[in-house]
Formats: sequence, C-alpha cells, structure tokens
Amino acid sequence: MLLGIVLHASLSYTGGAWAVRDGTPSQALGVVVAGIHGFRMPLFFLVSGFFTAMLLERLGMRGMLAHRARRIALPLALGLATIVPLMWISFALAGAIGGRSAQAGPDAARDIWSAAALGDRDELRGHLERGASPGRQDPVFGQTPLAWTAIVGQPEAARVLLAADADPSGRSRDGGTPLHAAAFFGRDEVARILIDGGADVSARNREGRTPGECLDFDEATTREVARALDLPIDFATVARGRGAIRELLASRAADDSAAHGRPTAAPPDRPLLRALGGILFGFPLFHHLWFLWYLCWLVAGFAVVRATARSLPSTRVPKALVATPLALAWLVPLTLLPQWFMHEGGRAVGFGPDTSAGLVPMPHILAYYAVFFGFGALLHSTAGRSERLARRWWIMLPLALVLFPIAFSLAHRAPWTLRLVSDDSARRLLAALGEVLFAWLMIFGAMGLFESLLPRERKWVRYLADASFWLYLAHLPLVIVGQAVMRRLELPMPVELLLLLAAVIAILLASYHWIVRPTWIGALLNGSRKGRGSPGE
Repeated sequence: MLLGIVLHASLSYTGGAWAVRDGTPSQALGVVVAGIHGFRMPLFFLVSGFFTAMLLERLGMRGMLAHRARRIALPLALGLATIVPLMWISFALAGAIGGRSAQAGPDAARDIWSAAALGDRDELRGHLERGASPGRQDPVFGQTPLAWTAIVGQPEAARVLLAADADPSGRSRDGGTPLHAAAFFGRDEVARILIDGGADVSARNREGRTPGECLDFDEATTREVARALDLPIDFATVARGRGAIRELLASRAADDSAAHGRPTAAPPDRPLLRALGGILFGFPLFHHLWFLWYLCWLVAGFAVVRATARSLPSTRVPKALVATPLALAWLVPLTLLPQWFMHEGGRAVGFGPDTSAGLVPMPHILAYYAVFFGFGALLHSTAGRSERLARRWWIMLPLALVLFPIAFSLAHRAPWTLRLVSDDSARRLLAALGEVLFAWLMIFGAMGLFESLLPRERKWVRYLADASFWLYLAHLPLVIVGQAVMRRLELPMPVELLLLLAAVIAILLASYHWIVRPTWIGALLNGSRKGRGSPGE
C-alpha cells in the first residue's frame, strides 16, 4: 500500500499520461516505477488470498464472507461515494493551480518524435538518414513518429515518414495505429494520407475499436486525453475533422465494394453497444480503488471453489510443490498464460500487469491476479507455510534485480534485444517469461526478507500496517493537488518528489491518528484493536 503512494507520486515525473506532468521526464524514475508495478499488486493479492483462507479456517464460510463484505465491499462502496468524487475535484484543482505544462507533446529535445510532432521535415529527414527507426515508440508516451504526425496534425511530416517506409498501421503502446490517432483528434488531412498509404481501416486497438469507432468519443473524453498529452485543441475543429474522416471512410468503403463487385452497404452502427462496452470495461469507475473490486470477485470465486471442493474426493497437494521454490515450476507457466495477453497481446509496450478500473474486470487481468490469490490461499493450508519457500531470499532478491532490466528491455523492444532476438514472437515470449519470473522472485524474496527482519511483532510495524490501508485509500486526491503545487515551485525533481511524499504522508498519518484510528472508520478498515491476532484480520 505504501509503495502505491510512491508509485503515484512519481508518475508526475516520468512523462507518461498522468493528471499532472512536471518538467523534463526522468526515464530512470520511469524504470523504477515499472519495477514497483511489476510485483506490488501481485504480492498484495497473494497476501489477500492467504488471509482469506485464514478467515475461512477461523470463522467458517458464512463468517468469512461477512467479514470480507464488511472490510472490502463496504469500504469500496463508501470510497465510491467520497474518495472517487474527490478525485474529479482534484483534477480540476490541479488544472487551476498548475496550469498547462510548458512541454507540448514528446520531450522537447529534438529527437525524431519531436521533429514529427513539430512538422520539421528537414530535421525528420536528418534523423532518418542517421538511422533512426520510423517505427520505434517514444519512451514517454509510447507513440511512433507517424502517430505523432496524426496526433498533432502534420501532413507533410507524415508524407516524409511514409516515403521512408514507415508502417502506416504501426502500433503505439496503447495498441492503436496512426489512423486511430488521426480519427480521435479529427486530423482529416493526415487520415487521407495514411489511407492512401495503405493504413488498415479495420485495425482494432486494445479496447477493440476501429479508427471509425474513434470518431464517436465525446468532448469530455477528448479533452481529457488531449490534456494528458499537453495538447491544446479546439473541439469544434476536431468535430469538423471527424466529420470529414467519416465521409472519407464511407467513400473508401463504397469504392472497395464497387471494385469487388459487391453491393455497397454501410456497416451497422451500434453506438449503444459501443457506449455500453466503454462503460463496462473502459470507464475508470473505481480509479485506484479497483483492487478492492477485484478482491470482491476473487473472494466470491474462492468461496465457490471451496464449496465445490467439499463434494469432491479430498486430495493433498505435495508440500514440496507449495512451500518450496519448486512451486515456480508450475506457478510460472500458469501465470505466463494471462501475462501473454497483457499490453494488447504483446503488440504494445508495457511491463507487468495491465490495469483495469472498469465495472467488469478484464478477464486476463482477473485471471492473472487469481493465480497469486489462489497460491496465497494454498500456502496458508500447507504445513510449514512460507518458511522453506522464502528461506533463500538472499538469492531470490538479487536474482530478481538482475532479471528486471533484461525483462524490461525485452518488453520495451530495446535495440540490443532486437539484435539478439530478431523474431518478435520469441521476444514477446521471453519478455512475458521475464516479467512473470521477476514478480514471483520479488514476492518470495520480500517474504523471506521480512520474515528475517521482523520475526516478532513490533508496535510501529503494526501501526503502519493498520494505517497503510487508509493512507492508500485517501492519498490520490492529495497527491494530484500536491503535484500541481510542486510544478509551480520548479525545484529539482528529487527534491520535489521527496517534499511531496513527506507532505502527503504526514497529512494522511495525522488524519489517521486523530480522525480514523479512534473512530468507527478505523474499526471498519482494521477491526477492533482489542484482542486482535494477525495483521490481516
């Protein structure tokens, strides 16, 4: 939970799509954030599975479900009514306090992506002549140079890139193509050039949308994406451009039908279905509280599995396959399957698990976390539990730290990895394998480290364990407003980040100590402090 605060506070300085972006992005900090993301939530769900099994053993099925409803479902419902609205207010406050970042588009340094976004054809040709790849994604937003011409609207730069054999349907980190970007921002001239250059008009992005379906986004969503890119837009101009692209796509569809002797038929328009799909899967209803919603699903699934298992012959899982490092022999392949579908099946760039905050969990993400949750539950039921599993933590943690940069480079298609592994399918498989191994080694290593450092209960650790739930639930509105304040100070990045973390954590700890801990809120989140046993109860 505490690492989550560090992660979200750092996102302002990594240059990614975030509510507040401050100054020149730090790629090194972005790598650290990816490392935290790669194991933090898997570890959380493993611990959650462990304590859910413990509660079942102590309270029975009905008691366990009532306990989880009280400590998970109820805080989630209250958070949706209080913390999530505060999130939207914090976005507005951040905009009022911080204003617009001076940086527009990619890094202000003159690289191939900046040249494409600025429409500097001479600079663009120079980068291409010096060997820059026209299909490589930028390290900040994950967009190709051709995608930047579509985002900003630089038709002449798009022609230069297409003349250099840039793929008109090359994927960005979000799984979209340049034509998706042109349609979303209404860049009709660039869209015409892309289609003439052979762009796939039926390509689908990670959300399953074609470029034509990107013409239907409302003004609020369009402005939100543009703000994340620090891109000024006039929505009336965007709407006119989208109209021209709609006519262009219809005209090309008619020409294609006539050329193949088929009757022209407009594709069925299903705006209600698309809107419903966007709400169910894409709308960030839960924001950073999504993990509680996933936990509700996993607890329900655990209850169904345990109830079903009662009617089946009992089987005993060999202890060596659960409570020793041999567990990796089956955990890694099992986790590798859902990991394969992360980041648009490996076509887009990313590290670790995807995040889904919609009403309906994405199946591959839910399956991924279910492996960790289920193993945590299985670990509780195994005699000896984790003592033997994490005994060699002093080997596992260094091994994970050595593995991480290799897996990260493979996942992000670093040039040296492409030279070593020319086949993209093999690279994707190695990247997914590295991501999964990193997660499990970090988890087992962290378990062993803390069992070694904290063999007995300490009051200050208990206090932080109790406080961490509240700190995480309530931190994000404060972090976003704090990031906007820090952007105005223009201090060195490390100083700003440390000040931000210190201020946010101090405010939250004070609120926990005087407002949450002694009241019904503390009892709701952590239970009564009297006579309590394990920290997860």
